Amino acid sequence: MAKVANVQKTEPIDGANAVTAELAANDIRTARLFGASGEDSPPIQNDRIVLVQIDGAGRFACVGVLNESQGAKPGEKIIYSRSSSGEVMAAIKLLNDGKIEMLSPDSLAVSGSEIEVKADKSLKFESKEIEFTGGKVTCKGAATPTGQGGFCAMPYCAFSGAPQTGTEINGT
Repeated sequence: MAKVANVQKTEPIDGANAVTAELAANDIRTARLFGASGEDSPPIQNDRIVLVQIDGAGRFACVGVLNESQGAKPGEKIIYSRSSSGEVMAAIKLLNDGKIEMLSPDSLAVSGSEIEVKADKSLKFESKEIEFTGGKVTCKGAATPTGQGGFCAMPYCAFSGAPQTGTEINGT
């Protein structure tokens, strides 16, 4: 039989997340948290959870958390984190039109030994400042004359004949 309980606290016990929850007044139970494979998302205080009785009398497993909707439409998935007070802090939205949105009020970090970004149409950066540190930036192609910007469209200086364009920026 399943029961709905109110989370008191969550803590790791023997390498797994365990939830201590109140089933009814003064009926406090501790249960291991079961979730999707590869998921580590313990509930916070006052979340509502579903406990299922297992292995005889008195033992329970936490098999679900009542999630507050973040606006997902049919076919979408929104993964989000919360502060201890329950405020949504960051989210990844897998939308039913094929778009992916990553939202963070502070910074967004992507790390790996190699990161590749591909776009069939365009890649846009909207930022007050872009800073490259270390390494080398290689640009393929030539600059298109626009009358402004940081890339020179004249391959050679009209006065000295010295090269003015290149495909590498070193020492950034």
